[in-house]
Amino acid sequence: MKKFISMLLVVLIILTLSACAKPAKESADIEEPKGKDVIVEPEPKTDEKEVTLYFVNKKYIETGDEKLEKLIAEKRTVRYGNMSLEEAVVRELMKGPENQELSTEIPASAKLINVEVADGTAFVNFAQEGLYGGSLQEIFTIMQITWTFGELGNIKKTQFLIDGNKAETLMGHIGIFEPFEGRFEMINDV
Repeated sequence: MKKFISMLLVVLIILTLSACAKPAKESADIEEPKGKDVIVEPEPKTDEKEVTLYFVNKKYIETGDEKLEKLIAEKRTVRYGNMSLEEAVVRELMKGPENQELSTEIPASAKLINVEVADGTAFVNFAQEGLYGGSLQEIFTIMQITWTFGELGNIKKTQFLIDGNKAETLMGHIGIFEPFEGRFEMINDV
């Protein structure tokens, strides 16, 4: 008798579940979209802009000749969309130049967290981890970013942050507690 009741319960459960299932569509009722009628998710919005990036003149680094330009401009089309143009620009500076006679002095180990802009001030937020270098490397990192931002037209000041907070220095040599107004210039005494 227990087997009979168990079998009856199993049959009832199967019938209940099959009654809840969706009926198969009939071809006359619903038609699948074909070809151009198919809705496809759009790709993420991507903008692009030609910008002027500043990189370090390798000849200046090698010779220290003060007659040479320290930074040289390089035009590049920057693609952005899921980040601000300013963040995309700093990431391009970190990648380095296309011209073999130039270099980036932003440490390869540096990790950019983000760049946000408010009221004409760009907040460049680096992680402390991997952010180290000599005084010349620190100066050129600041110069490359501030000079490049100066070309964008909307940035009046640049505030560097470490892990989201103001810090005394970027790499231990140049004070960054206050924002830089316009282009940061190299001091010949350093």
